Amino acid sequence: MAGALYTSNDDSRSFEKEKLLPPIHDACDAEQKFFPSKIKSTRYQLSIMGFFGIFLIYAMRTNISIALVDMVKSDDSGSENDVNQNCPAGSSQNSTKSDDETFAWSTSQQANVMGAFYYGYLITQIPAGYVASKIGGKHLFGFGILATGILTMLTPPMSYLGVRWLIGLRFLEGMTEAVTYPAFHHMIGRWAPTLELSIMATLAASGGPCGNLLIQPMVGYLCSVDLLHGWPLGFYVIGALVIIWYVLWLNFAYNNPDEHPRISEDERNYIKLHSQIDQKQRAIPWKKILTAVPFWGLLVAHVSVNFVTYGMMSCMPQYLSNVLNFDIKANGFLSALPWLCCFVASLLSSNLTDFLRSRRYVTTTFIRKMNQLICTIIPGLFLVLAGYAGCNSTAAVTYIAIGMFFFGFHYSAFNCNDLDLAPQFAGVIFSITNTVATIPGFVAPLVVEFVTRDNVHSEELWRHAFYVFAGVGWTGGLTFMLLGSGKLQPWAQPSSSLITETSH
Repeated sequence: MAGALYTSNDDSRSFEKEKLLPPIHDACDAEQKFFPSKIKSTRYQLSIMGFFGIFLIYAMRTNISIALVDMVKSDDSGSENDVNQNCPAGSSQNSTKSDDETFAWSTSQQANVMGAFYYGYLITQIPAGYVASKIGGKHLFGFGILATGILTMLTPPMSYLGVRWLIGLRFLEGMTEAVTYPAFHHMIGRWAPTLELSIMATLAASGGPCGNLLIQPMVGYLCSVDLLHGWPLGFYVIGALVIIWYVLWLNFAYNNPDEHPRISEDERNYIKLHSQIDQKQRAIPWKKILTAVPFWGLLVAHVSVNFVTYGMMSCMPQYLSNVLNFDIKANGFLSALPWLCCFVASLLSSNLTDFLRSRRYVTTTFIRKMNQLICTIIPGLFLVLAGYAGCNSTAAVTYIAIGMFFFGFHYSAFNCNDLDLAPQFAGVIFSITNTVATIPGFVAPLVVEFVTRDNVHSEELWRHAFYVFAGVGWTGGLTFMLLGSGKLQPWAQPSSSLITETSH
């Protein structure tokens, strides 16, 4: 297996070239230090602003999964399937809200509400990658978050108009939010020195698990507040935070180092010296991208990880509520615990990854594949174990949390692999893979709904769902091991000069 990790898509000569790379000679001694000393630099301000932007992206994407538990009318018909009879009921498990405060939506309608976002998300990503390559990512990223924030604040009135109105709104939110990731990857490709790709990209992307970590318990708490029936508050609060962030983004973010008015010359020169980017525009090599074997390894890995991510985001609250009988407030905090583990692991793994790369202990290809295996094989095993935890809520949440810790390694695996393969075209490549990887966003909830439709409170049926998540994850990890690469592709080489560390 170790040999496969190193040599897929790389012949022995290319491996030796990758293995013998010289260390980077930095513009100043401070650049040799790791994350704590770099956080004050201008380039890391972009990652920090990206962190808060992606935090809000995930907040707007996932708040509905917690709110739905409180929005939808519980069935009090007395059927034995109303709750999981095998597990003790949590306090305040049944909603005390009146019928005019809740909605009589079926499980299929709820799955459509959560899935509609991803249908819209499919449409605008590839156009966004193209537009970002022409005009830069700053205003595209900012617009995507601002527009989605405004639509998010319309969620309560659309819900009262009817489920079809809410589904349509979620579809529009998906369209506006879809432009954000291609735009930001385009920007990171122009700001990140080669051996800081993992840290800079992961610092920003870790806003995702952090959004799940903080927003889910916050929405769970707001659902228990009497003001405005509780659940609408989460949508209004998140929308207000988006507006504040957007004002800051306009003042602190720039498309590239040359546009930034406050960056030091030392840092500007350092980024240019260790960049793999042509500052001039280049035609997008669509055919070469789509026929590159590492691209297909990246695509499969992206789809498999997103299937697990979206499944956990959408279905974890339902699992805790329907199987373990948690009330809405406990549901929010326990849903968020695995994302705390994922957030911590994402930061640890990114620093470790770039440390090992910069010291030439491993090649980029090796560490990307190793991280991808870690983030798929181990979480899959723990998800399966969670399915066998029965009513032992402590064991179930612990297994899921441990699995999600190792799942956090994906931020230093496929998630920044487009920046390895072709930083010049990272936004375009990410837009393609993320478009396909959006399909699990509406498929995963439907799969869970199909698997558990006979009894949504059944431990055995949820166990089957966890097997599906694990199987998809394992497939992606093994495929990336066989097809993936961390090498800069020949068609993405800077035309002006071939920088020494680009082969790494």
